[in-house]
Amino acid sequence: MSSEAVDKQVERSASVLERLNLSERSWKFYAAASVPPIVAAGLVLWHYSSRASESLKKDDKKKRQRKSKKAKKAADEADSDEKAGTSGAAARSTASLGGDEENPERLTDAQIAKLDKDALKEIAQGLKSRGNKFFQAKRYEKAIELYSQALRFDQDPVFYSNRAACYAASDKHEKVIKDCTDALNLEPQYVKALMRRAQAYESTNCFRDSLYDFTTACILEDFKNNLAAGSAERVLKKLAEAEARERVEKRQPRLPSKSFIAGYLNSFRSNGEEATADDGESLSKADTLYNEALGLIASQEYAEAIEAIDKAVEAVEEAGAAKVVRADDIYSLRGMFHFLKSSLDQAVADLDKALEINPNHVRTYLRKANLFSEKKDLEGVDNLLDRATETDPEDAEVYFQKGQVHFLKQEFSEAAEDYERATKLDEEFVYPRIQLGVVQFKIGKMQEAMTTFDVAMKKFPARSDLYNYYGEVLAEKGGIDSAITAFEKSMELDKTNPLPYVNQAIAVFQANADTDKALTLIRDALKVDSECELAVAALSQIYLQMGMFDESLTMLRRAVDLAKSEEEMVSAITFRETTAAQFRFMKEHPELLNKMMGMQ
Repeated sequence: MSSEAVDKQVERSASVLERLNLSERSWKFYAAASVPPIVAAGLVLWHYSSRASESLKKDDKKKRQRKSKKAKKAADEADSDEKAGTSGAAARSTASLGGDEENPERLTDAQIAKLDKDALKEIAQGLKSRGNKFFQAKRYEKAIELYSQALRFDQDPVFYSNRAACYAASDKHEKVIKDCTDALNLEPQYVKALMRRAQAYESTNCFRDSLYDFTTACILEDFKNNLAAGSAERVLKKLAEAEARERVEKRQPRLPSKSFIAGYLNSFRSNGEEATADDGESLSKADTLYNEALGLIASQEYAEAIEAIDKAVEAVEEAGAAKVVRADDIYSLRGMFHFLKSSLDQAVADLDKALEINPNHVRTYLRKANLFSEKKDLEGVDNLLDRATETDPEDAEVYFQKGQVHFLKQEFSEAAEDYERATKLDEEFVYPRIQLGVVQFKIGKMQEAMTTFDVAMKKFPARSDLYNYYGEVLAEKGGIDSAITAFEKSMELDKTNPLPYVNQAIAVFQANADTDKALTLIRDALKVDSECELAVAALSQIYLQMGMFDESLTMLRRAVDLAKSEEEMVSAITFRETTAAQFRFMKEHPELLNKMMGMQ
């Protein structure tokens, strides 16, 4: 393919994405906004105009009234129309062949073959008109018979589509699909046939095919078909939720990417204090294994840490919690790993056990609040954070987590207050400073945000994650060059963190479409962490913008596999399916690529 052809394909791809209301930044995980414990669901994706559903509600009543009047009138006319025949040239042609001029449908195939083109069309139209009246009278079998006869005289796609409407009224969805397909073979841009087939596919749970037909109808009508837009949104939701639900039910518990886990753990000042023995005493087996798990976590050997903490729990149960120094921390830590693996019921059991052993274990309240936020139980989150505050009103982590909840609710002023309180309580806790800078940016206090980051970078000059989040804010502000500098500093400080690689890739791609550099950076990120969700999502979108649909879909399928929660999975599936529908349209309707290019 020539470079000119590639450029045109990219333009086409981008223009359709715009019409699908896909924000240019919608494919990006904003790292600063996803500082755990409440991790933003990865992809914010394609949606159809909300005006579609509003228009449908307004029109429904009027349509029902009009249909009722039409049906009554049609019923009155249908019986007399059954006796009506053809007239004019068609009647004379029929009579000349020895046929019944009032009932041309009785002509044999041999007789029909002798009719001229005009007579065929006139007879077919007459049969169709009679079929329409029986359809309006809800006498579907008779209408089907007349449309079928019309097709003997003229293979008109409208006749197939009308017959499909009769089958649809009788819930014969497979016949609807066949007739609409025949109509579309004759007229590929026949929107009414597309809509009917899409509805039949939806009724038979063929959601992917239904989505494609509704999408095609949207594109063909310049996204002005509100019914198609609203239907596509509905089907897309059904498809994504059904697949996500099935995947969650069948999948085995697994840890997310190392970068995800590291981000989560960094939102806490500590994963737990090491167990120490009293003078003259030796550590229990459980405490020794717990200390080993903490060391493995520090070196990001998470699978090994889980093995150690599982053994520690077994040792607690053998010895009894009273004989173990850190029994509460042991259950709490295992509950945290269950949470990260999305084994929420097991996580709750372990966290409750930790609180049974020590009702004042603040870190467990915070971890349980994380879990409740995953379940969207924000009232439960607030209750747990209130318990944590009552237990220790001077704990900086508590206020940081409260700030995160306000951030999730977009209560930015309240979030800023909690981050400031956390910073005052513990000046060495970096994450409240990062989130304070982010929230100040969100509410338009740009200078204060820059000052917050400047102070933090002077105090924590070796924190890679700080420079990464600072770069995020600069990029959002539009300072791409400064953002790239910040990302480079972050990479220099920690070459094992994939996020600044990806963020820099996004920045250079958005700034000057430097695809080579962007791809190199993202591939470097995947070398660091092959399961980095942000890297996979970004790579899929760069491929898409380059017109590399197969490669993009491969990455989107990978994004679905990597999704941690059901909500994230729904988002990833949604993006995958809309991309696939667009790609299929381009392959099946190459003659309409110019139309797609014009959608700007």
